[in-house]
Amino acid sequence: MKAVRLYAQVLVDVLGAPGSKHSMEGVLREIDAFSKLTIESPLMLKVFDSPVMNEEDKSKTLKAFSQKLDISQFSEKFLSLLIRRNRLQSLPDILREVESIQAQKEGGLIGEVVSATPLDAATVSAIAQAISKKMNKKVSLKEKVDPSLIAGLRVTVGGTTYDGSVRAKLNRVKDSFH
Repeated sequence: MKAVRLYAQVLVDVLGAPGSKHSMEGVLREIDAFSKLTIESPLMLKVFDSPVMNEEDKSKTLKAFSQKLDISQFSEKFLSLLIRRNRLQSLPDILREVESIQAQKEGGLIGEVVSATPLDAATVSAIAQAISKKMNKKVSLKEKVDPSLIAGLRVTVGGTTYDGSVRAKLNRVKDSFH
């Protein structure tokens, strides 16, 4: 996890430096698009991680994807660094860490709300406001759906988890019988 934090911090520092020619939002949008592509097509990760494919071929493949996705040279160089260091599979974690670093710089936190079914934006906003009030910090929540919760919510912010899911309640009842 230290490597993830390091890559995220370097990205934030370089993009946030005075006189940086690249916008944080633009670069993150480009890198996120590439990340989503690797998630949707796991074969792509295997191609870039393959020891059989040489650096030059990996570079050409990345360049082709970069042109297709209209990725800037800066983003392409960052992705190339991750590929050379066999860290491309960490890209989603790096992006989450960048968001966390940015939120911390602004005095806030990024959290996650997990529900059995999708929540509407108003509900997510109300939960974020309630947690913000409790923690005395601005909290932004990412939404995730996990049907195994059955019903209810699980919210994790700043290392603390509030679990009001039916699954957690059933587990507590089960544990009380042992």
